[in-house]
Amino acid sequence: MKEHRNLLISVLVFFALLFAGACFYHSIEGWRWLDSIYFASMTATTVGYGDFIPKTDVGKMFTIPFSFLGIAFVFYFISVIGSILFKRHVSKHLKKDLRRR
Repeated sequence: MKEHRNLLISVLVFFALLFAGACFYHSIEGWRWLDSIYFASMTATTVGYGDFIPKTDVGKMFTIPFSFLGIAFVFYFISVIGSILFKRHVSKHLKKDLRRR
């Protein structure tokens, strides 16, 4: 149950971070909503195609901590999923071993 709570929290925080980034880029850089969401998600997931870049100094200064936070939450989200899958895998094999005995 704790794993599912952590999964929900990580998803909510990550999407809140993407939404905050998209709102910022939409208002400061003047990008369309789709472009703002696209850039925020590409930055947070380290894809960074380079087709959009912040033009303003404020946008560049925001992108630095935003990228670190986004990357951290993506890795946290992936680690929570990995932990859940690992525990399911181990418990499945333990149940098989217990049945054999």
